Amino acid sequence: MSWGLMIMAERVPPARGGLAVATGRIAEHAAAAGQRVHVVHVTSQLEPGHAGRRARGGVNLHPVGEAPNHEEETLAGWLEHARRVAVAEQIGLVHGIYAPRAGYLAVVLGRMLGVPSVVSLRGNDLDRGLFRGRELPFLRMAVERADAVTAVSATMATTAAAVFGRPVEHVTNAVDTAAFTPKGADNTLRAALGLGEAEVIGFLGELRDKKGMRYLLPALDALVRRGRDVRLLLLGGVRADARDAFEAFERIAPEAFARIHVVEYTRDPGRLSNLMGLCDVMAFPSRQDGTPNAVLEAMACARPILATDAGGQADLIHHGETGARLPVGRLDLLPEALEELLELPEAERRRMGRGARAWVEAHHRPEQEQAAYQALYARLRGASSAS
Repeated sequence: MSWGLMIMAERVPPARGGLAVATGRIAEHAAAAGQRVHVVHVTSQLEPGHAGRRARGGVNLHPVGEAPNHEEETLAGWLEHARRVAVAEQIGLVHGIYAPRAGYLAVVLGRMLGVPSVVSLRGNDLDRGLFRGRELPFLRMAVERADAVTAVSATMATTAAAVFGRPVEHVTNAVDTAAFTPKGADNTLRAALGLGEAEVIGFLGELRDKKGMRYLLPALDALVRRGRDVRLLLLGGVRADARDAFEAFERIAPEAFARIHVVEYTRDPGRLSNLMGLCDVMAFPSRQDGTPNAVLEAMACARPILATDAGGQADLIHHGETGARLPVGRLDLLPEALEELLELPEAERRRMGRGARAWVEAHHRPEQEQAAYQALYARLRGASSAS
C-alpha cells in the first residue's frame, strides 16, 4: 500500500483567510500528485472530543471539535484523533501548516510514528509567536525538531533560520492566473455598488489592524478632506475583532465613512476579478504579513498595487515595476502615496498592472508550489527509508 500524507491544519476551506486558502491548495496539489491526503483540523462546528470525516476533491478531511478556553484539551484531542487516523491510513509523512499548534503536533505525531515531519511558517506564527509567552515553547519545539521547515516569504525564512539556527526553505504561495484574470470596469456592477464616477481604492481580505486598518481609514479621510472624489471598496468585509474600531471611525469621520463600500467575503475568483476590475488602485498597507494570497490575486488581475514592504510583500512588489511600495515605518505617508498612484496616467498604472501579472505568472504558478512540496516530501521520505 502506498504511503499517505497527513496535514495538520488550523483552518481549511470554506473558512475565511489566507491560511485556509493555502491549506486547501497544498492538500489539493498533493492529491493531484497521487498522494493519499488526510487533513486533520480543528473546528468550532463540532462538540469538543467529537470527530468526523468527509471527502472533497480527492482530499480526506477529518474535523476535530475544539474545546473553547481549554487549549490543552483541544491539543490532546487533536493529536489523539490524528494518531488514530495515521495508524489506520499508513501515514508516511506529517505536514503541519502554521507552527505553534498544527506544526507542534505534526512534530510530536511524526516522532510517535517514526515518520518525517514538515512545519510550514505562514506569518503570524513567527511574527507574533516569538513574543507570546504561551506560544513560544510550541513554536520553538516545532521549528527546532521538525525534519524540515518552510517559510512562505524569503524574509521569514532568513529570520527563522537565524533565530533557530537551522535551515529554513522558502516555499512561497501560488495563484491560479487562469481563475484570477484582468477585467475591465463593469459599469453595471459599478452602478449597483453605488460608486458613481469616483476614484476607487480597493482592499482585498478581511480588514483588521494587522492589515493596516489604523492607517487605511485615516488615509481615506485625508483624501476626502483634500477634496478628492474617492471611495474605498472593502472586498471581504471587516474582521469581527476589528468591528468596534471600524464603527468608531464612523463617529470620528462620518463623511469619509460614508464613502466606504463593504462587499462581504467571497471566494469566487470570477466575482473577485470583476470587483477588482473596478479599482483604480489596490492598497495593502499591512504592518505584518507572510506572502498574502490577496496580493497575489490582485497581481494576477493586473491591478495597480500599493503595498508596504512587510514580509513577503517585499518579494512581490518591485517599486515602479509590479506596483508601488511603501516602507512599513512610513505608513504616515499613506495618503500621499495613494494620491501619487491615483494621479499617475492610466497608461502608467496599466503598465505596472501588466508587470504584476507577469511576475506571478513567472514566479507563483500552482505547479511551482506543488513541485517544491513534492520534492521536499520525496527527499524526506528517501532519507527516512535509508536510515
